[in-house]
Amino acid sequence: MIDNAFEPKGLGLNIFNERYARDGETWLEACRRVARAVAAAEENGNVAKFEGRFFNELANGRFMPGGRIWYGAGRPVQQLLNCFVIPVSDSREGWFKSIYDMGVTSGVGGGVGCNFSPVRGRGYAVKGTGGVSTGAVSIMQMWDRVGDILVSGGGRRLALMLCLDIDHPDIEEFLNVKLDLKQLNNANISVTIPEHISTEEFQRLVREDGTIDLKFNGLPDRLPDTPPRSIKARDLWNKLVENAWASGEPGILNGYEANKMNNIYYHKPLISTNPCGEIWLEEYGCCDLGALVLPRFVENGKLNWDELEHSVRLGVRFLDNVLDVNKYPIPEIEENCKDTRRIGLGVMGLHSMLLDLGLGYNTPEAFAFVDKLFAFIKNTSYDTSISLAIEKGPFPAFDPKMADSGFMKTTKRAIRSKVREYGIRNCAILTLAPTGTTSMVQGVTGGIEPLFSPVYIRRRKNVDKMAVEFKTRTLVVSQEYLDHPDNVQGAYDIHPRDHLEMQKIVQKHIDNAVSKTINLPEDFKVDELSALWLEYLPYMKGSTFYRQGSRGEEPMEHVPVSEIESVLADWTEEIEYEIAESMECPGGACDVVLPSGLKDSQNNVV
Repeated sequence: MIDNAFEPKGLGLNIFNERYARDGETWLEACRRVARAVAAAEENGNVAKFEGRFFNELANGRFMPGGRIWYGAGRPVQQLLNCFVIPVSDSREGWFKSIYDMGVTSGVGGGVGCNFSPVRGRGYAVKGTGGVSTGAVSIMQMWDRVGDILVSGGGRRLALMLCLDIDHPDIEEFLNVKLDLKQLNNANISVTIPEHISTEEFQRLVREDGTIDLKFNGLPDRLPDTPPRSIKARDLWNKLVENAWASGEPGILNGYEANKMNNIYYHKPLISTNPCGEIWLEEYGCCDLGALVLPRFVENGKLNWDELEHSVRLGVRFLDNVLDVNKYPIPEIEENCKDTRRIGLGVMGLHSMLLDLGLGYNTPEAFAFVDKLFAFIKNTSYDTSISLAIEKGPFPAFDPKMADSGFMKTTKRAIRSKVREYGIRNCAILTLAPTGTTSMVQGVTGGIEPLFSPVYIRRRKNVDKMAVEFKTRTLVVSQEYLDHPDNVQGAYDIHPRDHLEMQKIVQKHIDNAVSKTINLPEDFKVDELSALWLEYLPYMKGSTFYRQGSRGEEPMEHVPVSEIESVLADWTEEIEYEIAESMECPGGACDVVLPSGLKDSQNNVV
């Protein structure tokens, strides 16, 4: 029996039962299953000890492993990793090897990212056959078609990230196929700033209306005697911005910044991210994910730093163990992941925590606290990985040169000295994933995202007894609003600059990457987005925007904070109250104190 055991409730319990529980098991039974499976990696009589410690962290809701860990732990073939990056090479054998790797990896539930820049452009000469290349986009289309077949055959929808460097000869075709012709529908797409073009140089080219030469590995462009081609940097930028504003795609992956901070710069370059963008990976790299549930460490309006340190250390050890008990989909992924031992410890519930601390999401006080918090997590996790290296050995590809990487220079000097002396267990340790359904299970906000909206209108399609389709509208009031009516904000109440500032602050303490959506109000101007995005490019390894209403009618309609009181006063339809999991609700019914003027579904004033 443990003290203060967490239990999912409401929507969180439904998600847990549908996605992560096995054979009707309870929350505590699932925690025991996962703890037992991951602790099996321990040696020297430590299995029982760490099974107990892992179980306590899970059961108390302080550490939440990624969804694949919940689903796969304890199965005969336990594939526990969320995502992967697959390479592609410039040959027919390389094309079809990548398709095989993608198909097998997707088949075990993994998302897959790939940078297709190693494939020569459309029209380039192929000496071996005397023909010409069909280009990088044609290989992406092959991937996409395989996705159609897998889905139609009863498989789950693929999660793919397809990207191409900004100076690849096929960059215009790539953007046209996805954005104008509406193809590649099984994938997200991103344009990559490659390692050989600095972010500052790209900014300069855009601002000064310079040109980007389109080339492929120094080969002559297209067929012999074809003049070299280039593209206006500003034209390319404007197309990216306008489409991101209009539809949320494409994003930009900053390979230059990612590789500048790469801890294994001496070993392998980082070539692409996973589909959600939280981890830049080398070829055959993997995402091994788990998150600290930040609100659990707030006691009486203050953060308990000692408890947080305890959970960081156990979280790092847990994820390191996952690499040893995992069943890998293909040998190349197993070899690389055990060679580099990359893990991704993140957080969830940042906004929930800030509210519990009495801080607004985009206040100077919140920014300063988040900076301090992530510096603490960074240095604690690195110190833990060093201790694991002393106990179990450093990752096989370790070299003392790692201490000189761009990211290592952001850690304490004592950390860098210990890395040189003792090595470190993991090549990279930290990430910021979206945490989607796992944060819903925990009843907290996702990743570092703000609450979507403290009050919103939910739209649903229904069918009556006569099979006539009709729509319903429900006003939803979140528990965060009930608890913090003077302080809570939604994603669209926060200026995009403040969203970017939060990502910038967090990214400097994260060795992998940060997945964050920058929410834009519906009337946000394109030229304002252009200037803001270009300004913040050097501080981010990836960036994604979503403008309210840009994909048609949405299932949830944000109610601005400034309009909440009037909407509540005038609403005549159904109202729902999202009750936080931490409330005492015997029998599933809760008595809550509501702001004056709220009405129930019968329009009675409460």
